[in-house]
Amino acid sequence: MEETVDELFPTTPAAVRAILAELRRMVRDTLPDATEIFYHGALGYGLTASGFDRILYVMPQNGYANLGFFYGVDVPDPTDLLEGAGKRMRHIKIRSVLAAQNPALVSMVWAAWKRGGAAVLSSHEARKNRPATLPER
Repeated sequence: MEETVDELFPTTPAAVRAILAELRRMVRDTLPDATEIFYHGALGYGLTASGFDRILYVMPQNGYANLGFFYGVDVPDPTDLLEGAGKRMRHIKIRSVLAAQNPALVSMVWAAWKRGGAAVLSSHEARKNRPATLPER
């Protein structure tokens, strides 16, 4: 995607756009082969341009940005940054550009990419093996 953060999030406050831009830079640098999409008001990163294949996302919130992991439950978190209590998803609230530059984020993004990529590929494989029609009773 070539649009700037300012173009994608024109109504988001400048301070949050700065955080989004820094997170976007970090994710792109860490995962140069990821496909970036704009989906439901967030930057999504996945193996394909499908919103269903997203592995992580960057999304504006009121006064901060979320760095989210769709398969984040098992991502190593030695500095206790992850939040969330769901079965699979986790996120990190990033409240400043300085926080977006935390070196721990790079290893977490990479770990989430490896785990999430495997999960997405597994779900693709499972869909291939489904019967074309529903079995009859």
